[in-house]
Amino acid sequence: MIKDFLKRITEYKNLSRIEAKQIITLISEDKITYAQIGSLLTALKMKGETVEELTGFAQGLIELAQKIDISHNQPIVDSCGTGGDGTNTFNISTASAVLASACGVMMAKHSNFGYTSLSGSSNVVEALGFELSRTSENVINSLSSTNIAFLHAPYFHTSTRNVVAIRKELGFRTFFNYIGPLTNPIRPTGQVLGVADNDYAKKLSQVLLNLGCERAMVVNGENPTIDELNICGKTNVYKIENGKIEEYSIYPEDLGLKTYTLEELKGGKAEENAKIVEEVLSGKSNEAKLYAVLLNTSAILWAGGKCSTLEEGIIIARDHVENGMAEKKILELKNYEL
Repeated sequence: MIKDFLKRITEYKNLSRIEAKQIITLISEDKITYAQIGSLLTALKMKGETVEELTGFAQGLIELAQKIDISHNQPIVDSCGTGGDGTNTFNISTASAVLASACGVMMAKHSNFGYTSLSGSSNVVEALGFELSRTSENVINSLSSTNIAFLHAPYFHTSTRNVVAIRKELGFRTFFNYIGPLTNPIRPTGQVLGVADNDYAKKLSQVLLNLGCERAMVVNGENPTIDELNICGKTNVYKIENGKIEEYSIYPEDLGLKTYTLEELKGGKAEENAKIVEEVLSGKSNEAKLYAVLLNTSAILWAGGKCSTLEEGIIIARDHVENGMAEKKILELKNYEL
């Protein structure tokens, strides 16, 4: 079967959604050799993955992930991005997730260690002294106690652990990098997904819709390229709402904000980024870092149904920094034990 798939892909023919799911199953059951996996990832990269293929890959990973039995009696939001923008900014989406939880959004933050950046989300979470959830029980308890859980992806997706070494050896980004943020096992109702490549941003918005996400913003920063809502320039937005995708672009000035430089958002290793996150959420950072987080938090608040516009979300987020609730959330998470 896999040889037939490989032959078709190398001939630039597309797979169906069901066939893409079958590939994930074959990988999880160790029925594909390392050479075949490497060839598969390379051929797909060269051909270009379709929305149907990406949907099938994501569905396959979700079905094999550790199950989390939690009822969605209120919106649950994730703000995991694809990474790979090469800018080495501080961990904006992680800071935004913590602030959003302080604002009342239930956050299920899918995370991982950094492989292409100095500090991935899981790295900075550990440096902050927060707990990484390992099990379904951890997630449920953390959400119940603190309104946020950090789901370290390798603990919940063990079916493709044999692919990690191959991906590192290949040295380029594969479909696993792009579908990872879409495979949160808690199945959030809302999502803010940052994507560094605009072509993939457009594809992934359709994949999210196919997966049943109710309310989401897939965002791509342009000039400079960044996998966040861009406080430094243009952001391409693919907004999912009411079963449809709306495509538009925004600039900071459209929301009453200033434009800042990318240099003002620079971070470093996990310990440095953890310090920056604490400074931002306690109101002690520079203005650029603060408003980058406020802007991205506003999108999470929208996805969680806490505001109707980004402008309104920015005001709510800023209030929760200024009234000390964000700093209080940091202390709560430092003291929380799973």
